[in-house]
Amino acid sequence: MRIIVMSDSHGSFGQVRRIFEDNPGADCFIHLGDGAKDFEEAGWLFPDTLRKGIRGNCDFGHSPDTPKELLLEMGDKRIFCTHGDLYRVKYGLEDLMRAGRERQADIVLYGHTHRALAEYLEGVWYINPGSVWDSSRTPAGYLALDITPAGVVPVLRKL
Repeated sequence: MRIIVMSDSHGSFGQVRRIFEDNPGADCFIHLGDGAKDFEEAGWLFPDTLRKGIRGNCDFGHSPDTPKELLLEMGDKRIFCTHGDLYRVKYGLEDLMRAGRERQADIVLYGHTHRALAEYLEGVWYINPGSVWDSSRTPAGYLALDITPAGVVPVLRKL
């Protein structure tokens, strides 16, 4: 199973569309907030794709029906999705790790920091796909996450 994960597009609709175009065989696309509108609008161009999105701290005025967090069962893994602001991820992963343990997650996906990171800590993957929005501080990127019988394979990709 291949899951494409992106975050923090901040109005970069073209970059979000490109991620969809570059991954036609993906089983699911996930957006972790701060660009929920970009994800929603790009998704209209790819109606046959499975899409899951959440709101971030900068998704003002976006549909209140869009959740702040998701807990997904995909393959044989439990995946907790959050933007990260609720867990103060800019200051460390302690709060996020606690939330992941409480949800018995195998994989925790988060954004907010704009910095790509994949860490395996205490039996759980903590993965930030970075930011789709290209800035002088961080290069644009996203995550290709494969869930296989042999295990989880996170690949951080640059745009």
